[in-house]
Amino acid sequence: MKNIFADIFLPFKKSPAILISFILSVFSLSLLIIQFAWIANQNKKIITYDQTGPGKFQAKYLTINMEIPDRSDGTKNCWQEENGTWGSQYDIYIYNNTDYTFLDWELEMTVPEEARIDSSWNGEFTQSSGKIKVKGEQETLTIMAAAHSSIKIGFVLYTNQLMNSSSFHLTGKFLRNPLKNKLFLFALTVFFVVFIIFIISNVVYYLVKKQRTIDNEKIESLIKLCARFIDVRDEYTKMHSSHVGDYARKIAEKMGFDEEFQKNIYYMGMMHDVGKVLIPREILCKTSKLDDEEWKEMKKHPLYSAGILEGFTAVPGIKEAALYHHERYDGSGYPTGLREKEIPIQARIICVADSYDAMHTNRSYRSHLSDEVILQELEKNKGSQFDPDAAEALITLIKEHKL
Repeated sequence: MKNIFADIFLPFKKSPAILISFILSVFSLSLLIIQFAWIANQNKKIITYDQTGPGKFQAKYLTINMEIPDRSDGTKNCWQEENGTWGSQYDIYIYNNTDYTFLDWELEMTVPEEARIDSSWNGEFTQSSGKIKVKGEQETLTIMAAAHSSIKIGFVLYTNQLMNSSSFHLTGKFLRNPLKNKLFLFALTVFFVVFIIFIISNVVYYLVKKQRTIDNEKIESLIKLCARFIDVRDEYTKMHSSHVGDYARKIAEKMGFDEEFQKNIYYMGMMHDVGKVLIPREILCKTSKLDDEEWKEMKKHPLYSAGILEGFTAVPGIKEAALYHHERYDGSGYPTGLREKEIPIQARIICVADSYDAMHTNRSYRSHLSDEVILQELEKNKGSQFDPDAAEALITLIKEHKL
């Protein structure tokens, strides 16, 4: 389960583009959800407007106007009955000045106490003492006013005197369209853009990763071939390069280095002795002690390795690792006498791995040493020949039986 989660989150760790685009995608998606929730809540909210006195009902979102329409002859459509009461047609317009549909509306208006509705249209009318209530009809388009349009309702009313004005109380709901909300559209645009970037980044990452895997397989095959060529020259050091690569990788892992470092130091361990191909075989395979001239020639193999690896750039630092892997932590090594942190960490790790394999395997001049003796040698030379941290990591691996 841990490995599954590690694989899932690895692209975020390795690719800043994936991480940033993912964060922006989550942010913009959150903004979208918040906006959508706000719009949904606003769509449920009842809007209330009140107007008292003559003239038009002016508001930011709605305008209400009541008027007595003109007849064809230009006179107002009102008349006086024989009993002195006035009859009149009243038209009321509710103008929607917004980009949203206005629905589920109800208009309440004051009328004289003696007022009586004779007929009405475009709405459901109810009358009580001094009040007329109008609701949009459920079966007609007057139930709602589309954006930038109007609702027209009307009735014929009989009163003792013509009604010139009224007090209005209007309620209803705006149906907000998210696609007409600027902030929602901005968040939607940002989300799509960064999400596309996120997808493209993932595709590029996995294509590059696949190509890198292919390249690594080619590099590893080449390095293994070279390592076998190196080791075959001396039967006592057969598989030495492969062992040093494995040990170096495990030491690096124990020391907390990342996978890229571990992979590269494995390659470095495989190629650390490539310069030995230029050492005469009679020196390389000699079973007795080397004389001064022979030892002088043998000590040149790190220089030969560095020369061979000069143009090999596929593994960064491989030349330095091969050149300095015989340097000692106290400065008494060769070929340049570097000390402590002057020696590249890769070379310090390979030095420990190389020495362990030399002690752990049979050589032409002696049999392999036991783990107890090897542990004693590591403890004794920790801080003099060996980097203390690398030696301690190897000691732990030996004690844990992980080699």
